[in-house]
Parts: sequence; structure tokens; C-alpha cells
Amino acid sequence: MMMKRIIASVLAVLLALSSFAGLQAEAATKKNVKSSVDSLIVRQKATTASKKLGLLYKNQTLPYKAKTGNWYKVSYKGKTAYLSARYSKVVTSSGSKKQSTGGWKTITNVSATAYTPYDPGSGNLTAIGWNIKSSKKKVVAVDPRVIPLRSTVKVYYKGKLKGTYTAADTGGAIKGKKMDILYYSRAEAFNWGRRNVTVKYK
Repeated sequence: MMMKRIIASVLAVLLALSSFAGLQAEAATKKNVKSSVDSLIVRQKATTASKKLGLLYKNQTLPYKAKTGNWYKVSYKGKTAYLSARYSKVVTSSGSKKQSTGGWKTITNVSATAYTPYDPGSGNLTAIGWNIKSSKKKVVAVDPRVIPLRSTVKVYYKGKLKGTYTAADTGGAIKGKKMDILYYSRAEAFNWGRRNVTVKYK
């Protein structure tokens, strides 16, 4: 009888460990949808007649939710959106994968404009889902074809480091060597205006 209890206890422990390992593996691996074309329209609904919410550039990804016919259901700025499965694909990424330790890349003569979350047309959420009104974030909006989203960005003005930010947002007018720097003070934003800066990112 004692032996049976020991065996039962061992089996219970092994089963619990197996379940825990499975949950860890599931948490460490997540699915995303990657754009296969230069610019893929993010739609509000699974139809080409639906409202356009934004653009996903080549090799950019959005969190995968499900597949609906010829569309992928994804998460976009905290809301449900859709991408055409014809021009995108599901990829998996490991949460335990180490980030690249490569060096900084430099871009000179970048036109940097100040903005605030209180400006007309400014939303609550950035392109990567950060709520910039509920808590203060050090954010720059970039062209993701030049500086990838989620990059760490150092901005230098006249040779001095102005600040370190995260490339967390995009904008319709931000193309090429342009960026917007988020300020929470209208006075500071007005004082900065627009200046040419040097940017380092990785």
C-alpha cells in the first residue's frame, strides 16, 4: 500500500512538472503576422471595403489572434484589426531569444519635430500599443523602414546627447530621415520646434 502511494505521488509530481513546462513553452513562443510586401493595409474588418487603420511595412509584425478566411485577425494599437493573408504570413518568435548585441547605427541630419499627446489628432496609443496619456513615456515616432519599431534611439543635438527614447510610434508625414519627439510640456515642445539632429539606434 505504501509503495502504491509513493508511486502515485511521483506520478502526480511528474504530471504537474510536465504541465508547467508546457505552459512555459507556450508563453515563451508567441505568434505574429509578418508583412510580405512593402506596405500592407491594416483593416478594421476582414474585407477590402473596410476602414483603413494604418500600414504595416515589409517584415514588420503584429500580434496574431486567429485566422478568418483569407484574413488574419491581429492586435493593432490595442484593438482588433485584420491583415490580408495573401500578403502576410504567420511567424513564431521565442520570448527567450537573446537580443542582438550589435553596435549602434548612426543617421545624421535627421529632421526632428516636437509634439505632445495633447495635439489635435494625437491618439492615446502608439504603434506598439503604449498608452502615452496614462503614463509618461520617452517616445519618438519614426519611419519604421529607416528605424525599426522598438529600437532604442539616442538623439544628439549639436554633439550633445539630448535623450534616449524608444521608437514606439509612426506617423503619416514621417518619411525617411524625419522623426517626432514626444514632449509632455507644450512650452518645451514649442521651444524645440524643429531641429536637425544626429540619431544613434539599435
